[in-house]
Parts: sequence; C-alpha cells; structure tokens
Amino acid sequence: MKQSLFFSILCSAAISLTAPAAHAADLGGDCCADLEERVATLEATTARKGNRKVSLSISGWVNQALYIWDDGVDSDVYQITDNGNTLSTRITFAGSARINTDWSAGYTITIEPIQAEGLFGVSQQNDDGSFVNGLGLLESYMYVKNERLGTLSWGLQQQASDNVGVVDLSGGLWSGVAPIFRGNRFKLRSANGGSFNADGSLAAGLNGANVPGSNPLKTGITSADFAACNAINAGIGMDCFGLLTNSVKYVSPTVSGFTLSTSWGENDFFEVAGAVGYINATSNSNGGNGIAAAGTDVEVFNVAGGFMHVPTGIFANFDYNTEKVDSIGGISANALVNAFDPNARFEDNPESFYLKVGIKQKWNSLGATSIFGDYGIYKDRYEPLLFNNGVTGSEITRWGVGVNQWVDAAAMQLYVKYTHLEFEVDAVAGSTAAPLSDGIRDWDEVVVGGIIFF
Repeated sequence: MKQSLFFSILCSAAISLTAPAAHAADLGGDCCADLEERVATLEATTARKGNRKVSLSISGWVNQALYIWDDGVDSDVYQITDNGNTLSTRITFAGSARINTDWSAGYTITIEPIQAEGLFGVSQQNDDGSFVNGLGLLESYMYVKNERLGTLSWGLQQQASDNVGVVDLSGGLWSGVAPIFRGNRFKLRSANGGSFNADGSLAAGLNGANVPGSNPLKTGITSADFAACNAINAGIGMDCFGLLTNSVKYVSPTVSGFTLSTSWGENDFFEVAGAVGYINATSNSNGGNGIAAAGTDVEVFNVAGGFMHVPTGIFANFDYNTEKVDSIGGISANALVNAFDPNARFEDNPESFYLKVGIKQKWNSLGATSIFGDYGIYKDRYEPLLFNNGVTGSEITRWGVGVNQWVDAAAMQLYVKYTHLEFEVDAVAGSTAAPLSDGIRDWDEVVVGGIIFF
C-alpha cells in the first residue's frame, strides 16, 4: 500500500514536470515541424564539418608582431601583420571525399586578410601600409588523388616551384626566411643622411622621417630595388617564382621521402621541383597575379636543402637562386641601354645565396627552443631602371640572429629576430645614379612576434 502510494506520487511529479516542457515545445502544434525549423536554424548559424560524403576542415594561423626599424637616421616601432603574402595570417577551408580504396577527391580554399600584405606597404611615412581592411582569395583549387599514381590538381594554387626557396627543417620559418619580406618598402638613406630619388639621384635630406609637419621622404630607392626577382617583378631576392597562379599541377607519390611535381599554367611557364626547382617563365599578358609585364622571358633555377641532427638538434638550411634574364617587357636583356656608358652590359644572371644554422632543443617545459643565425648575399639584382640611370652592379649583404620558442599547450610559436643589411652599388661616375655608389646607410631591424595555429 505504501509502495503504491509512493509510486503514484512519483508519477504525478513526473507528469507535472514534463507536461509544461512538452507544451512549450509545441509552438505550432506540430512537433516535427518545430524540430526541423530548429535544425535549419542551427545549420544556418554554425560551421559544419561537411556533408555525408565530403568532409570539411578549417585551419590556419594568425601572425602578428612588433617591428623595430632603424634606417641610419630615423627609427620607430610599428605593430604589423608579419611576413609577406602566403606566410601572414590565413584561413584554409579544405574538403575531401573517399571515392574508393585507391581514389579520393577534394578542394582547398584559402583566404587572408588584405592588410596582411601591409608589411610590403609600410615605410617611414606610413605605418599601416597602403591596403584597406578586408579579405582576399589566396588559393582555390580542386584535386583528384590516387595512392599509387599521385595527385592532379587544377585552379588557383601554388606552383611546383613554390617554397623551394623557403626550406626550413627547424620549423622556424616565420622568424627568418630567405626572401627579403621585412623592410623592403622602407626608403634607403644616403651616406650623408639624405634620401634618393627613384632614378638614384640625391633628394633633399630630412631631419627625421616622422617629424610632424616635415616633407614626405623624397625617395624611390628601397632594398627591393636591389633584390629584384625579374620573373615576377618582385623585390624579395629569393623564392623567385613562389607565387600562386591558375594552373594544372601534378605531384607524384612520396618515394623514400621524395616527391616530383610539375605544373603548367597561365603566362606559359613550366617547372619541375623537388629539392631543385627550374622555371621557364614567359609572360604573354600585361601582368596579373604578380606576373611580370608582357614580353618578359626569364629562366629561374633554385636549389634548397638542409639537415637536422635529431639527437643534438643541430640544423642547417641553405637556398641558392639564380635567374637567366632573356628579355624584360619585350626588350632583350642585351639591348637594355645604360644612358651613361654604351659599353655597359645589364647583368642578366643575378643570383642569391642564403644560409641558416642553429640548434633546436627542449630546454623548458613550454616546448622546444631554437637559436639560430643566418647570412645571405643578393648580388646584381638591381632594377633595369637603375641600370638605365648608370648602375652597373649591386650587392646586399644580410646577417642576423634569432630565437624561436614553441608553446605546445597553445599551438603557438613566439620569436625574436634581429637583421642587419648592408648595401654596395656600382654606378658610372657622373651618372644620375652615381650618388648610390657614394654610400648607402646600413639597415637594422628587430621583429618580436608570435604565430598561433588552429
């Protein structure tokens, strides 16, 4: 009798607790319709993992830093999105589907904040660059893959030669890399503290580049003008065909740790890359996607490699790049004119070399730490405009030291890097560009940054 009464009380309590909930869910008298409406709302407001056949993953990184610079006359500290295009902040959406045991297919879409390219725009007079906030498309391509035959992809994507010039076994790619990304839009100072015009002639000096009310820095000469990659018309000095273009690419299966890749795409270039990259880049259009002007024909050779002794963590990476410039903008390299010396010959084989050595060990509980030094030479990579105005040779000597600290618990890497650049320029005496050979102030920079992966 007591059990029966107790059971009745429980039943009554259950009814009184559940009945209001059932009534509240019945918004329209049809519980199934209400459920479908709620599911549709969730689908519209949340990131999904794909559908039943194609998976979706979201990954990327955020890269921010403090940039400290000194041009020999003035200095300042900027907050920047660090590194150049492709290594700065980015978000990747990747999908894949298994067709059968041997075949799969998928796609990749990568976007990056447009202001991430601001590092290429910042200068003494502009700490924000020349880009507006927004999102830009970095890559968008599809692929089919066979485990035994390899992968075929098509769309806007990296070329087979891309990243041959940025090999880094230490994993510290973002702190120090062979291309000159940082500071290549800052204006170089003459030995007397003044500045240069775009043709290499002297411009009026300034007391300080950021003095309120002062005239803008009257100059067009930057480190980029002595680090020209003619194949893509970019002043980065290395990785001279590491851009993304609309193309078709094939990548072989991995055999003993090695792959072979080849690609064909817009503007008629062809390349084969592994540890060695070769590109024959011929531009048939008026630029676009970083391609040089129509009529530019350049062959690029790039070799890169490295090693790491796992027990000690000692590592070394090297990159070598050279170009064979056949023509620029439809003019043969041999026909380019030096207005001040008819016997001068344009250097049609500019080259660069970069070496990075260091040690990587886990010396603390946060994660691994790497300490490294790097050295680079960028020889005879002067712009054709400077050749026309009297320049006959140039060299950038670069060295630096840095530290990377991994924070494993936060999928983060912190870094600090010091870099020093020295410039030597040969120019015809009495030419417009002669002041460049009289002396250029050294460049010093320190970047303190971090990158977090997701």
